[in-house]
Amino acid sequence: MDLHDYIDVVRQRWRFVVTCVLLGLAGAVAVTVLTPRTYTANAQLFVATSDADSAVAYQGGLFTQQRVKSYTRIVTSPAVLNGVISELQLRTTPEELAKKISAQAPLDTTLVDIRVQDGSAALAQDIADETATQFTKYITAVEGAPAGSPPLVKASVVGGSEPPSAPTSPRPTLNIAIGVLAGLVVGIGGAVMRQSLDTTLRSGRDLRTHLGLATVGTLPPPDPSRPNAKPSAGTTPRTEALNQFRTRLRFGAGGSLPGSLLVTSALPDEGRTRTAIDLATSVARTGQNVILLEADLRRPCLAERLGLREGPGLVGVLGGGTELYDALESWDDGRIRVLPCGPVPADPNTLLSSPEMTRLMGALEADGDLVVVDSPPLLPFADGAALASMTGGALFVVRAGRTRRDDAVRALDTLSAVDARILGAVLTAAPSDRRPRREPERPNRTRQHSHAPSTARTVAPGAGPHHDRTG
Repeated sequence: MDLHDYIDVVRQRWRFVVTCVLLGLAGAVAVTVLTPRTYTANAQLFVATSDADSAVAYQGGLFTQQRVKSYTRIVTSPAVLNGVISELQLRTTPEELAKKISAQAPLDTTLVDIRVQDGSAALAQDIADETATQFTKYITAVEGAPAGSPPLVKASVVGGSEPPSAPTSPRPTLNIAIGVLAGLVVGIGGAVMRQSLDTTLRSGRDLRTHLGLATVGTLPPPDPSRPNAKPSAGTTPRTEALNQFRTRLRFGAGGSLPGSLLVTSALPDEGRTRTAIDLATSVARTGQNVILLEADLRRPCLAERLGLREGPGLVGVLGGGTELYDALESWDDGRIRVLPCGPVPADPNTLLSSPEMTRLMGALEADGDLVVVDSPPLLPFADGAALASMTGGALFVVRAGRTRRDDAVRALDTLSAVDARILGAVLTAAPSDRRPRREPERPNRTRQHSHAPSTARTVAPGAGPHHDRTG
């Protein structure tokens, strides 16, 4: 993956990344609030010999530098700390008090730095000062000289006495920075891992990369307040997306649509029926004579969705009991003629694979400028493959974030097996913020059909919203 891929992953899964950052921030705040405040007090000792001669003093200084390395261990010895406990009347043991005290000797110096950590700033400074005092007494006793002679080594307190003004722990700024950074690392890492394990198709780029298909349409979800209504004639993100969809189909190759289009998908509920209705409506509003054919004889829903009366439909026409023009119904103010399914047959595949279906498709193409065919999904049923061999082209519908790569590949193999002309893919339920960036695909080279416009029918039964199946 290059930098563009990482940015793309973060853009797609930004909610996950933001959640991880917020969790990291919350954890940092919790640690800051729950961690007891700790103050660090300091005291400093200067250790020197009592030699006055400069040459001897120089040698004594080297001696003292070596000596103070051992003194850092003596600071926390019971011999020193018992005096601290006694003087300050502390209720603790030398072992427990030693855990609060640390000592070190800066390199090439004869200094001993004493640090004490405690929840009370004043007590921490008192312990540091008293430890320094008790240590000087102990060193004087340990490094004692013969009677009447000055001590060999003398320790003096040169720093300390001022309690710390601010706690050294917790450190809110550092904790928050670490929490945010940790959340960001976990969020981006998790997003990349989820992306690598996710086999769903989410963008036009995924369709090109994994399926080798151009995306001729990228449609956002329908307006949730009007899920079952026909597309609005105004300017909305969805109508604009449909206009682009129609334009790409029409002007991609030769400036004309094929005589018939099969709208199909790999599995149910990926947006076939909705796409078929919207495509038919969008094309009809340009003055074309459009026929919408419901060839999904497994789960028909078009009549209910469009508010059409129950009639013999496609099944009645194929059965020979009804004339085609008696079964066609008008919708969308007469701009579209619809041939719904009719009664569900016992053997849908036999009907759809019959010579009568081939002749019916020829008659519909001759009568209309465009026949939009809503088919069953390809993987559960063989109906879609049979219909694909009879139509001028197929549109493969993919639902963003739902259709899996393997399912899509298997469905496309089914279309290839019957030599179907796949005109491209339609990405449905795509977030609107991706559409401008993700759809720079070149028009599909396979669009070749032409048609002659004819006058639209003017029969005008009303269309009513009903329960929707995203098909």
